[in-house]
Amino acid sequence: MSWIKALCVVGGIALLSPVANAASDDASTITTCLREMEQSQKDAHACIGRVSDPCSETPEGQSTPGTVACTMRETEVWDKLLNEEYKRLLALVGAETANDVRKAQRIWLTARDADCRVPYQFYNGGTIVQILGAQCERDHTANRAILIKSWRGMAEGKE
Repeated sequence: MSWIKALCVVGGIALLSPVANAASDDASTITTCLREMEQSQKDAHACIGRVSDPCSETPEGQSTPGTVACTMRETEVWDKLLNEEYKRLLALVGAETANDVRKAQRIWLTARDADCRVPYQFYNGGTIVQILGAQCERDHTANRAILIKSWRGMAEGKE
């Protein structure tokens, strides 16, 4: 469990808002967006925020805990996609490439966690840091999922 998720659980943030348990179609929203971007040869990064942004505009999502819950909902979708793409990529490549991918993934996890701790240094004690931390984790995870998906495309000879 990442430290942001742990913070949400320990702080009770995810439990304070019904937003945390809403929208069973979040994965569909993201995967549909990714498919549309791929078909139209547009940037998949435009899909980041497709779940959390509208969620944050609801009455439940407009508080700090609500916005964090909305953002973590989307992060969970990207994390699942990342893990699926990672497994698919590893199944396609040889041992040497798989080792390089695993090494890169371990380094990325460390870098993501370090990057997402930085806002806490600037806004220590402020509530905005909870939102910034959650958005940081969402953005890093989404960007990584998109990158791993592109690597899989390369491995399949699609890119």
